[in-house]
Amino acid sequence: MSLKAEMARIFAGIGKADRKMAFDLEQPSRGTGELAQERFTKKVRVKSWNVDGFCGVTINGSYTKNAHILMLPGGAYTLEPSKRCREIAEYFAIKEQVKVTIPQCPLAPEYTALAAHQYLVHAYSRLTAEYPDDEFFLFGDFSGGGLALSFLQELRDMGNLPMPVRTAVISPWLDIALDNPKIKIAKKTDPILPVEALKEAGARYRGPLEPDHPFVSPLYGDWDHLGRILVFSGTEEILTPDCELLAEKAGKFKETGIIYKKGANMIHDWIMVPCKETAATLDMISTFFLEETVEF
Repeated sequence: MSLKAEMARIFAGIGKADRKMAFDLEQPSRGTGELAQERFTKKVRVKSWNVDGFCGVTINGSYTKNAHILMLPGGAYTLEPSKRCREIAEYFAIKEQVKVTIPQCPLAPEYTALAAHQYLVHAYSRLTAEYPDDEFFLFGDFSGGGLALSFLQELRDMGNLPMPVRTAVISPWLDIALDNPKIKIAKKTDPILPVEALKEAGARYRGPLEPDHPFVSPLYGDWDHLGRILVFSGTEEILTPDCELLAEKAGKFKETGIIYKKGANMIHDWIMVPCKETAATLDMISTFFLEETVEF
C-alpha cells in the first residue's frame, strides 16, 4: 500500500469520516455546483444539457474516439457529485480521449429510485440518439455502482436501447438494506461508511419499492445477458461481503462475465483519493473498456 493510501485510511479513522458522512446524509448540501461548466479544466469541452428538469454534462478532450463513458457518481443516492468526480471524468476524457457523460440523477430524500431510473432511461435515450456512432461504457462508484448495475439489468429487460459494451464499478452498493451478516464484522475495519445511517438513507431512496427490488438491490436481480463487468472493492469496507457473494454466484450467470478485484488493505471507494492505487485502478478500467482483448 502506498503512503498516500495508508494516510487516507488513518485520517479517515482519526477524522471520524463515518460520523461526518452520517451528518451529511441527514442534512445533504444542495447546489454545490461541482459539475458547473466553468469548474472543468480548459483542456476539455463541456456541454451541459437538461432532461426532465435535471441537468447533466458531457465532456471530451481533443481527437475523441467513438467511445463514451456514462459515469454515475456515488454519494449514497443522497449527496451531490464531488470535485473528485469531476477530476476522474477529466482523466478519462483527456488521457483516454473518450467522451464522458455525468447525469445528475434525482437524489433522496427529495426523490426515490423510481424517479432516478426514469431520468436515467430518458437521459441515456437522448445520448444514444445524439451519439449514434459511439460505443457506450457504464461506470459507477459506491451508490453509482449500484445504480449502474440496476440500470444495466433494466436496459436488458427493456430491449430497445443499446446495451453498454462493458461495465466497471467500484465499491458498489449491491443490497440497499445491508442485510449480509458479515457486514457486522466488516464494519469494525471500515472507517468511512456508517451502517445505520446508510440503512436510513437507503430506505428513503427506495421509497415504495421492496428492499430486494432490482432497482435498489441489483444483487437480487437477474444477472444473465449483461456482458462483461469489472467489480472492485476494498478489504476495509462493509460493501465487500456482498461483492464477494456476487463473485461466488458469477459462475452460474449466462452471457455475463464478472471479474472481481479485491484491493488488499484498501478503503471504501479509494479512487476518491489521488494515489498510486487509484492511478492503477483507473488505468485498469480504461484497458478493460477500450482494448478488445484483456487478460486479468
